Amino acid sequence: MSYIKILAAPVTITTLIIIVMTMGCASDYKVISGDANPGADTGISIPPEDRPDVSVPEDKDTKTEEDTETEVDKGLPVAVCSVSPNPVHPPVETATWDGSASYDASGYAITSYTWTLTSQPGGSAATMPNGGAVIPNFQPDLAGQYVGTLVITNEMGLSDSCEAILESVPTENLWVEMYWTVEPDDMDLHLINTTAWNSALETNDDCYYANCTPSSWWGSVQWGDPGTQDDPNLDLDDIYGTGPENINIQQPQPWTYTVVVHDYTGSTSDTYGDNEVTVNVYINGLLQWSDTKIISGDGSYTPFCHIDWATFSVTSL
Repeated sequence: MSYIKILAAPVTITTLIIIVMTMGCASDYKVISGDANPGADTGISIPPEDRPDVSVPEDKDTKTEEDTETEVDKGLPVAVCSVSPNPVHPPVETATWDGSASYDASGYAITSYTWTLTSQPGGSAATMPNGGAVIPNFQPDLAGQYVGTLVITNEMGLSDSCEAILESVPTENLWVEMYWTVEPDDMDLHLINTTAWNSALETNDDCYYANCTPSSWWGSVQWGDPGTQDDPNLDLDDIYGTGPENINIQQPQPWTYTVVVHDYTGSTSDTYGDNEVTVNVYINGLLQWSDTKIISGDGSYTPFCHIDWATFSVTSL
């Protein structure tokens, strides 16, 4: 007779039944313990409700989405942009680009600030000054919109960017600006206080480089009433670049003015051929008229438009 040593561990009723059945069948038998898979090798079918619980306990070290924070901080730096004063008066007022309000919510240090001038009016030669978070002394040279883009980077190499928009608006009621494409071909802007411009060229009825700037050879021209509100002024005279040049009047008389461009000879070699020249006319701070012409005749005078101040209208020539 064979004897079975029953351990002190708990034994289920199902296990005892299987042991008894095995004892009666043969001297060779198997004892199926509670942590085995009943019926797997014996051929005995055991109802599911009688099978022992063999589920694997959850690993206490397993991390779930609810109770475990990621090991890598996913916070990004936040770029904050501004520009002031805004708007500004070209070309005499300057503006400051400011990204000093940028921050990193994760606490990382911001290691670089890079400002770039990503958009500006056609013909503008303005550039973004060097600097860090704050860029002072930016000087727009043309009327229109300037867009500064700031990129910041933190010590983890993560970046963010933002944009600030600067409006450059003439304060003078009449503003005429010119620029060209080929350098160093020298183009000169003329504003004449009559429609009979041919006979008035390079006289005191014509505002141009020789008589219409604070450092002009002949001093400043005097038009209309006493005082300076109706007198023209040439802010910029560019010789070797591509402009811009601008002439403005604070309070024009109700006259008809003529805009003429002179392909000046003598300051450069004057062998540049075709040159695209653009003239913009702003009335009361708004762009009223714009045109581009091809000028190739050295020494030539090319009329662009009449400006009728009585009707605030511009007529192409």
